[in-house]
Amino acid sequence: MNSKKKKYFLFPKPHSIHLLFLFFFISSFAKKFVQIFLEGKESLALEFFKLYVYNFGDFLTIIPFLIIKKRSKQKKEDNKDEELTRSGKVDKIDYLVYDPSEKVKKNEKGRTKYILIITISDFISQISTVIFHIIKEEEKLKVTQSKLNSLLAFNAIVIVLFSRIFLDIRFYSHHWFSFLLIILCLLALSVIDIIEIINDSGDSILTSVIYIIIKLFSKILYSIEDVLAKVIFLFYFFSPYSLLLAKSILQFFYLTLFSFPFIFIKITNEKNENKLIFSMIGDIFEEKNYILIEILFSIISFFYNLFLFKIIDEFSPNHFAIARVIENFGALMLNIILEGAAEQKNLIMNLIIYIILIFAALVYNEFLIINICGLSKNTKYFLNFEAENEISMIGEIYNNDFREKNDEPALQREMSMSFINDDEDDN
Repeated sequence: MNSKKKKYFLFPKPHSIHLLFLFFFISSFAKKFVQIFLEGKESLALEFFKLYVYNFGDFLTIIPFLIIKKRSKQKKEDNKDEELTRSGKVDKIDYLVYDPSEKVKKNEKGRTKYILIITISDFISQISTVIFHIIKEEEKLKVTQSKLNSLLAFNAIVIVLFSRIFLDIRFYSHHWFSFLLIILCLLALSVIDIIEIINDSGDSILTSVIYIIIKLFSKILYSIEDVLAKVIFLFYFFSPYSLLLAKSILQFFYLTLFSFPFIFIKITNEKNENKLIFSMIGDIFEEKNYILIEILFSIISFFYNLFLFKIIDEFSPNHFAIARVIENFGALMLNIILEGAAEQKNLIMNLIIYIILIFAALVYNEFLIINICGLSKNTKYFLNFEAENEISMIGEIYNNDFREKNDEPALQREMSMSFINDDEDDN
């Protein structure tokens, strides 16, 4: 390849399925925007009520699930009628169709195990924050709940490691390069977060550390959920709609058990009042417009989680790391628009690190290919390119052989004619 024409950065051709990343970004942006209207209300009641909002949002999956199921059933019946008509044996033929559910039944035990792990991990992640808020208000703890930007890089690293364990994903040079960049970003963001916590926490550093540990634990559980969701999609014939619906049903059962004691237990709220948690939730809706806001939030939550699982299904959990980075970058831009750049701490440093994270995620998932130092080797783009070259070479060899074989009779005729002419000359 001519060095003058060599391209050092390559972008594989995008397809319509990549629009999922745009849809996820729009839903996450809308989710963040709606959350702004909920700020200022009682945080404990709001955190508790979000459990129901998220659960209802997931349950909305039943609408597309039933539509798809009905269309699939109708299509199956149409195909059956077409085959019966074609065979001419409408009354006596036994129509056999391969049903993948038979294979699912054989693996039902493993499928159930993974679904339980996914739903329990997700639910524990959600209630951990609620439980911490309850303890904080009861013990009158002061906790600085910083944005913890380092969790973004931590989440990307954990997803990569779990993907290596559960999905047996191999690491190549471009993966290690991206992984190194993400680790450097994690270290930088961690230093920034620690400095902010020390400056803001005062004497409550210990409780802030506990809060950070809970957040880290929550990210680990969410990462397990994302990776095992891919396992479900790959090996157990589950669609994102089926998984979300199963998740909503099981988590409603978990949520009922978790909420039952709070029917009788009074909790101290931010105003030092002892009230039932459901009374606090009722106070949120003194303003009627908050009912519409929560309904809208549930709908947005439905699209958010659906696009999340669709990205994991169509691509991988590692690809979702790109969506997560873009989501946080969008949230930062929204805060700058609403609050002003002056209110954002370490703005320039955070922007630079976010750009590096986006770059690393694009390289890791081969949306961007670096064609230097062997980083392009073993990427799908170049493997496909080499395969096409090999196929074209084989085709050329075959065509040449074919032409040579077809030219043999003509060559033989020419040789025989030359011999005849030589004989005539001799005579």
